[in-house]
This record gives sequence, C-alpha cells and structure tokens, in this order.
Amino acid sequence: METARSRIEERFLDGGAALLSVLDVLNKLIGSLDQITGSLDEETANATMAELQQTVGRLSELSAIETARQAGFVDISGAERNLRPHVADMQETMRYLRTFAVTAKITGAGIPDFAGFAEEILERIQTGTRQVNEFGDKLKSLGLGLGSVMERGAATVERYEATIPGIVTGLSTGGAEISAQQKVLVERAARVRQIAAGIQGKLASVLSAMQIGDITRQRIEHCQSTLTLLDGYLETEAGMLAPADRENLSSIITNLVALQLSQSIDDFDRDTMTIVETVASFRSDLGEIDGLRRMMTEGGGDNAMRRLEANVGVAREAVQEIEAVALEAGELSRSTGTTVRELINGVGLLQLVRTDIHYMALNTNLRCGKIGEHGKALNVVTAELRNFAAQLDETAEKVLAELKTLETASDKLNIGHEGDSQELLDDRLARAMQSIRDVGDRMDAEMDGLSEQSGVAIDQMEHSLSRLNFKAELGEVLRNCADEISMVEAAELSADLEPVLADLGARIGKLYTMVSERELHAAVLGTAPPVEAAVVAAVMSDDDIDDALF
Repeated sequence: METARSRIEERFLDGGAALLSVLDVLNKLIGSLDQITGSLDEETANATMAELQQTVGRLSELSAIETARQAGFVDISGAERNLRPHVADMQETMRYLRTFAVTAKITGAGIPDFAGFAEEILERIQTGTRQVNEFGDKLKSLGLGLGSVMERGAATVERYEATIPGIVTGLSTGGAEISAQQKVLVERAARVRQIAAGIQGKLASVLSAMQIGDITRQRIEHCQSTLTLLDGYLETEAGMLAPADRENLSSIITNLVALQLSQSIDDFDRDTMTIVETVASFRSDLGEIDGLRRMMTEGGGDNAMRRLEANVGVAREAVQEIEAVALEAGELSRSTGTTVRELINGVGLLQLVRTDIHYMALNTNLRCGKIGEHGKALNVVTAELRNFAAQLDETAEKVLAELKTLETASDKLNIGHEGDSQELLDDRLARAMQSIRDVGDRMDAEMDGLSEQSGVAIDQMEHSLSRLNFKAELGEVLRNCADEISMVEAAELSADLEPVLADLGARIGKLYTMVSERELHAAVLGTAPPVEAAVVAAVMSDDDIDDALF
C-alpha cells in the first residue's frame, strides 16, 4: 500500500504539472494568433490603402498627361521646322546687306565725312548678322533637344497604354484582397480560440476528476493507519482477549480495510476512466487546430499582401521610366520656354537693327542729294540697303508670328504639369511598398512563429496528455494491494469482543475524512451511519483552475 500511495502521489503531482504545461502551450498559441491577426492593424491598413488609392488615381492620369506633353512637343517641333527657312532668309538678307554696306563704303570713299558713316552702317549690319546667327543656333539646339525626348516619350506612352490599366487594376483590387485574406485569418483564428477554449473547459473537468488521486491517496493512508491501529491494539490493549477473539478482531478490521480499499479502487477506476476519455477527446481538437494552422501558414501562394507588394513593384518600374522622361521633358519644357523668350527678344533686336539701317540709309540718301553728281552712285547703293532692310523687317515679322505659335505651344506644354513640385509618384509608391513589405515581413515572421509554435504545441500536448493516463499506470498497483488483503470469514462477535471492537472502531473512525469511508465503516461494524451537512456545489472558474494548478 505504501508503494501505491507514493506512486499515486507522485503521478498525480506530475499530472498537475502536465495540465499546467498544456494550458501554457494553449496560451502561447493564442498569443501567436493575436499577433498575426493584429499584424495589419486597421489604422495602418487604412492609411496605407488611402495613400495607395491616391497614387493609383495619379497613376491613371500618367498616360493622358504624357500623351498631351508629347503632343505639345510635336507642336513645338513643327513650329521649329517652320522657323528654319525664315532664319535662313534672314541670314541671306544679312549677307546682302553686308555686301551693299561694303559697296557703299567703297563708293563713298571720296566723299567727306562719309567713311565714318559707312563704317557705322557696316558695324550695325555685323551686329545684326551675329544676332541672326545666335538666333539660328538657339533654334537648332531647341530642335536637337526635342528628338530624344519625343522618341522616348512615344515609346513610354505606348508601353503605358498596354500596362497601366492592368497595374491600376492590380493596385485597386489589392486592398480588397488583403481585407478578404485578413477576414479569413480572423475567422480561422477565432475557430482556433474556440477550440482552445473547449480544451480549457475539458482541462477543468480533468482537474476536477484528478481529485480522485488525492482522495485515493488519503484512503490508502487511512487503510494503512487502520492496520497500524489494529497491530498496536493487538499488542497492548487486546492482551486479555481470548485467541479466538483476537483472531476474529483481526479478521473484521482486515475485512474493513479490504472493503475500503476495494471501494477506493472502484472510485479510482471510474474517475480515471473519465480522465482517459477526456484526454482522448483532446487529440481530435488538436488535429483540428493543426489543420487550421496549416491553412493559415501554408497559404503562401494566396498571400494577398505579397501580391500587392509585387504589383506596387511593377508599378514602380513603369513610373520610374515615365517620370524620368517626364523630368527630362519638364526640364526641356522650361528650357524651351526660356529659349522662346530669348528668340522673341532676339527678333526685337533684329527689328531695331533693321530700323537703324533703314534710317541710316535714308539719311545717306538725303545727304547724297545735297552732294550732287558725286552722290548719285552712292544713292543707288543706299537705296538697296533700304530695300533689303525692309525685306529683313518682313522676314522678322514672319519669324515673330511663328514665335508666337511656338510660345503658345510652349505654354500648352506646361498645362497639366504644374505639379512638378509635387512629390514624385515613385517616392509615394516606394513609401507604400515599404509599408506593405514591413507588414508582409511581420506577417510572414509571425506565420512562421505560429507554425513553429503550433508544432511544438502539438508535441508538448501529446507528451503531456500521455502523462495523464493514470488508469493504465496505477490501476494495476492498486489491484495488487487489494489482492494481498483478502476477505476472510469472521465469527460471531462474543460479548468480550463487542466493547473492544467499539473502542477500536471509534479510533479508526476518527481517521476518516470522507463520507463514503464513514458509511462503509458503519455498514461493516454495524454502527449508525454519519449525518453530513449538505454541501453547496460551486462552479469552478478559470482563476480557481489557475490557483489549483499553482
């Protein structure tokens, strides 16, 4: 019996520790679920998706904006081509003017004060020639800058028309997919919590049933104490009894112990059977939890967060290309505007040169009229100067009209692009992508943690539950005890034995702590059954379970 008592005490203490470990594993598993379902908190998700939707809105406009920009460059390119022949005409006119100025200088060489005057006209023509050439160079640089941007822009627009709609769709639906995935995760996590709560409830019933271990241990101790009292009584106070009475007393008390032990074994078998059945039901619960865990952690191919991250990455590649072109085009737009203004100012200077030449030639004609016969040849030359100066003015007017067209095209180029100071789409997408990647990395890490935690949990709980099969390990030990204390026939009580049995029985009765023990004692010894006060049953709370385990 001492072996059975110590084994029961040891095994049920170990069983309590096993229950505590199961509870701890369940709490960790639920903690991992809480981390996963909280990975994409609503505030962060809403902020990220709101910014992404704004970016999607601007992304949808990129193709139209760039198309309009390229149309503007086409207009500028057309105006630039229209200006080329006018510039060539001005350069040709300036060459004729210089030729006639040189002729005028030679013709008027013998006329007093005319040499300096002719030199001044020549200088003004040279200045005008330089300005026309500068005008032509600026126009040429404008044409050269347009070519590469227009070529790249056309290719970008073509690519955008093919790819942007799909990108916009992918980004637009990404938020809905994430919400749907999050909903599924939350539902599965809630189911796991529900199952875990059921296991916790079953653990409470196991804990209640485990009281049989303490009860059985106490009853074995009472049986041991009963036999000790019998031995002591036989050695001392029962010395005056006849041998037959002594043997009869020993038989009665031994039968009492055998019956107490048999009743304890029956109660132990009944309650440990409940523990075994409850523990067996855990395995189906654990299997369902593991199945839900696999659906949550092994769905990498259906990871909406990673798909959205990939879609943002594709969008960034496209946006980086078009924004590079847009940046170059924006710079060209600004430089074009500057060049156009410089060209307009240049035409104004040419008009001033033309006016100077015209009035200087007119003045020469007047002076030649006063000179007389010597001034006739010079008068012919200066008349030609006036004619070509007038031609230069006509060409300048045409250039000015074409420049107005160029200026209008340049102004249109900037319409819809006033937001150059706005944050680049690539920067916004990069920020959204980083936020999405951070959440995705966190979810992946927590999914890995859940997978690992779940695997550990299953192993630990399987090991812990195997330690709760008290019936298989302790039932045989108790039955061996019962076999060693066999029931024997007891003779009728003699008159001398009755007071002895009443005295010893009273001493034994004081050992009991359970009603069932007292009832069996009364039935065996023929005494009045005990009267016990009713006990109000209390519902065991989670705190009670924790207190009991600790």
